[in-house]
Amino acid sequence: MRFARITLGLPLALVGVVATLAGAASAFWLVGPDSTVETGEQRLTSRGLAVATAPDLLARHGFTLHVTASSARPVFVGVAHDLDVSSYLGEASYTRIVRFDLPSDIATQEMKGGSERLNPPTGLDWWVADAGGAGKQSAEWETLDGAYDVVVMNADGTPGVDATVTFGAELKGLFGICLVVLGAGLILLFLGIWLVMPRRRRPEEPSAPVTRQETMPYVVPTVPSRPTAAAHPPVPAQDPAPVRPPVPAPVRPAVPAQDPVPVRSPFPAQDPAPAPVRPSAPAPAPTPAPTSGPAPASTPAPSSAGSAPISMGSGPASSGSGPASSGSGPASSGSGAASSGSTPASAGSAPTPAGSAPTSAGSSRPGTGTGASAPRPEPADEPAPRPAPVPGIPPQYQAPAYSPPKAKRVVSALTGGMLLLTATGCVAVPQENTSSGPFTRAAVTVAGGLAVVEKYNDLNNQANQARNPKLAEAIETDPTLAMTRAGYQIGRKTDETGKDKVKPFTYTEPVVGAPQYGAYPMRFVVASGVSTSPDNKQLGVWERTTAGDPWVLKYSVYPSTTVKLPPLEGLRAPTKTDMSKLASLPQSAAANLAEYLTGGPNSPKASLFTPSPGTVTLLNQRAKDKVTDAKKPYIATATDTFRPSGDPLTFITADGRALVFLALTEQYLQRVEPGSNAYWTSGPPTAFSSYVKYTQTLHQDYLHQLAVVIPPKGQGKLQILSLDGQLVGAGGS
Repeated sequence: MRFARITLGLPLALVGVVATLAGAASAFWLVGPDSTVETGEQRLTSRGLAVATAPDLLARHGFTLHVTASSARPVFVGVAHDLDVSSYLGEASYTRIVRFDLPSDIATQEMKGGSERLNPPTGLDWWVADAGGAGKQSAEWETLDGAYDVVVMNADGTPGVDATVTFGAELKGLFGICLVVLGAGLILLFLGIWLVMPRRRRPEEPSAPVTRQETMPYVVPTVPSRPTAAAHPPVPAQDPAPVRPPVPAPVRPAVPAQDPVPVRSPFPAQDPAPAPVRPSAPAPAPTPAPTSGPAPASTPAPSSAGSAPISMGSGPASSGSGPASSGSGPASSGSGAASSGSTPASAGSAPTPAGSAPTSAGSSRPGTGTGASAPRPEPADEPAPRPAPVPGIPPQYQAPAYSPPKAKRVVSALTGGMLLLTATGCVAVPQENTSSGPFTRAAVTVAGGLAVVEKYNDLNNQANQARNPKLAEAIETDPTLAMTRAGYQIGRKTDETGKDKVKPFTYTEPVVGAPQYGAYPMRFVVASGVSTSPDNKQLGVWERTTAGDPWVLKYSVYPSTTVKLPPLEGLRAPTKTDMSKLASLPQSAAANLAEYLTGGPNSPKASLFTPSPGTVTLLNQRAKDKVTDAKKPYIATATDTFRPSGDPLTFITADGRALVFLALTEQYLQRVEPGSNAYWTSGPPTAFSSYVKYTQTLHQDYLHQLAVVIPPKGQGKLQILSLDGQLVGAGGS
């Protein structure tokens, strides 16, 4: 047994030491209460514009990434998808980290390219985590499945990066797991030591003669009976025999061999309960033998003839049912007389009051057994469990309550603590990236789109007040930028005092529709109100050519509030399947629209379209201008021609319709009568050609933006939402 304990305890103690040291070192040195494992400071330098990780370097997700960078110059640190990072860095030179092995082994690759300054990264909205400025900067990001890059660069986008960077991975519950390992190690160490430690044997008690008083449990005394004659006369109930309380008795000599007394069990729980008895007639009680302790008095009652008197004591009977030794002889089951001789009590049993007689085997009442059970040996390591207290027995005769050893209580407490730590320290194990196929994302978030519109409101009003096209270039692109430039030029020519500048306005309550894209350029659509024009709405398309470019307004039209716009929720980029379901392709729709506007309401293509209120107004105005100009003596004829400009932009709505934005150029041409000359003397055309005499033609050039809805096949006409134009040139020949 000793060898088995040592064989099992030593390995457990060794494993416990290793687990304890590993858990303590991991919890309080490598990890810490924030459950973050850090790499330590690493110096990253590059002659190029940035230091960026390769797309496959972050091959797992499900943890929180912490990146901290510091530099002598304002530094920027950010995390973004490789789709955006690759577009942003583009053809620029930078350093790529292709391998990183803990704790500090880094392998890099120089990516060749230009060193022109990039747009500052802090102004871009596609970073999933970023921080920039002077001093130490930190970015935190919950990793996702996909190809993401970490970028460190100068905050102003200039080349020459020199920064000290620290990477950290926070795994939820890692600190708790370390504590669990520590607790498990302590438990194993404790168990191993407990098994190896020698056991102390219980000291043996000095041998001494065992008396009935020392070994016998409490026995209920019985009322002694007196010898009866052959026939017992009935005894009146009012003449009970007096019962004397038992007194301690001295140790009696051993029972002679010829008169054995059955040994009683020292365990009260194993003694069966006494059989129920009927009260018997009282008999004169002889002087009882002294007992080891007090016993409750019994109340005798008359019994029927032929039955032995039975004690009415309240205690349980002994486990043996043989005749008990008393001051009188054994009572017969019938009416025989008791013997007058006395028999000493057997060793190991409690004395029985004199004059009492046990129930005979021949009695009409059930017996209690025929023998006594021997005492059971106790285990060597721990005491045997004792039963619950028996009612009716004084406390001094009860077995002591069982309590588990201290070792078991300690082990139970440690086990409970380990289970608690396990429940509270479930670690989020990083998983390998499994994303495959082309990556797509929304062009912009709703919050990002609203921020773009808000920025446009501020810069556009500043540009309008200063009539500064350079400022407008930061927020607009063609064809909207071309129209803005022409408007500024006309304003400076016709309103030199600046009295008729555009009043400040804002786009109110914008609604963003952002399709999914997997490459640049990216676009999104916004529908909003106009603060200075309650009768119109604004419908615009914002575009970003590369990840490093700002969002700029490409198309902007102003439909009437009476025109119902298509829903922007669920707006998406078109596919070949979407295009095949449309009533007309966008390029064909642009050509038919140009033919319709050139021919006017009587054009054969007019039946394909449902015109907007602005379209009807424009066609009516051009018809009046032709009649008026033809009446002038130096004008021979006037014509009006529309042509498509550029490629239309198409979006598919949730109901399958196509929302198309396109541009058309218009030239209003006047032919001069032979022998005459003409020139522009007033009005907007003078901003482009003033007091120059032309002998053949005069012309005015317009640029129009349109928004058209193309339904699926067989579901109606093409609807013109809005047509908005601007004079962009004038001259002649």
